Amino acid sequence: MDRRNARTDRSKAALKQAFLELFQGKEPEEITVVELCQKAGLNRSTFYAHYEYMDMLIREVLWESVAEVVGQWTQWSLPMEDGGVAREVITAYLRRFLHNPTIRRFCTCENSGKYRTLIVRAHVDLSLGPVKDPVKYAAAYYHNAGSLNFILEWLISGYSLPEETVVEIIHEFSKVMYRWPR
Repeated sequence: MDRRNARTDRSKAALKQAFLELFQGKEPEEITVVELCQKAGLNRSTFYAHYEYMDMLIREVLWESVAEVVGQWTQWSLPMEDGGVAREVITAYLRRFLHNPTIRRFCTCENSGKYRTLIVRAHVDLSLGPVKDPVKYAAAYYHNAGSLNFILEWLISGYSLPEETVVEIIHEFSKVMYRWPR
């Protein structure tokens, strides 16, 4: 890696870290570029060299948080059980998702609806992998979006259902999705 790439990586990492620290006490819309750069110890011009506007940084932070949860698996490589995604995989995923502090914070901030949409989009894009068949893509997209919105509602409701019930609902939902030819 050349020095320029290393400097870019350090600057972007500092901006993301500063955002996450400020985000603990403020809503995303309240964080200014000036404040962010002061916290990161960088100039505003450095911010604008990497991002046109704050939403680009926010999207990148969200995308990386979802990527941590999704990991290396794709929708098509999940272990199956009783015709749907294995319950142990759903449970492990659910716990990783709910224990990600960045995702939790975005789900509970004032403008959470906007960020929930971004979380769903990132999750779907990261978990599907390359899909050539538009029917498979649509089925998987709606399965992922539906499951994830259900998980987010469960989180926001303060875990109004037992975890086992949530896992079973998602498992049953995955059975419907996997009726499509693989």
